[in-house]
Amino acid sequence: MPKSNPRLEEIRKKNAEWEKATPYNYCDRWCERCPHETQMRCRLYLDDLERRATCLAHGKEEDDPEITEAVLEAQHADLGRKLGETAQRLDIDLDQPDLEEPHEDQAIEFEDLPQEIQRHITFVQNHPLPVTVDEYRKRAHQFLKNTFYEKKEVPAALKYDFETIAWYHTLLPAKIQRALAGFHEPVCEDEYALYDAIVQFDICQKAVKKSAEAIRQLKTHYPKHAMLLTEMLALLSNILSRIEAMEESI
Repeated sequence: MPKSNPRLEEIRKKNAEWEKATPYNYCDRWCERCPHETQMRCRLYLDDLERRATCLAHGKEEDDPEITEAVLEAQHADLGRKLGETAQRLDIDLDQPDLEEPHEDQAIEFEDLPQEIQRHITFVQNHPLPVTVDEYRKRAHQFLKNTFYEKKEVPAALKYDFETIAWYHTLLPAKIQRALAGFHEPVCEDEYALYDAIVQFDICQKAVKKSAEAIRQLKTHYPKHAMLLTEMLALLSNILSRIEAMEESI
């Protein structure tokens, strides 16, 4: 049985507290499969629900551009009001930013960055995980193209598994990059980047495990693609073990 990692447990505990207030920062963006309890406290989900309900109430399609624009303007106006109230309470002048945008001739070169930041960027750029994830993405896309995307119909019992692979095979690359960007040597003094990295790695683990389950379900139905599916499972296993090792190393 692996030893517990007190620091990792502490980060996950804090992330769980933050997740209660902002669940949309801790999810895989698949609202349809999200637990109802989480949906009801997720601002992004509720805003989207309001938009779709308003469209239907006016006899329009769920993505009617005029209704959607009006709802978004109302939602953003409320957001602006809350931001203004917060700025006033903290005595912040939103019209006087502390930093000015640099001119093109003032752009900071890599060599001019602090050594800590240089090491951080180099770590992310050279890490093997994105390469492995991209290899999985390519194979998953190939399988989906041959069996799902270009087929008019698929067995209803298998649709859930196809959708699982399709959703996560494009989510994984983005989440891995975001996790690596905050993992190696936290650039922020409060280590928020590291906390976010653990969240992203946890989402990646969910994506890997759900995808592997779906592949195993489909493997018996598509013997012609057995080799490709086996390769996909091997890549997912490699990704998962690398993520777990990185998390335990903090």
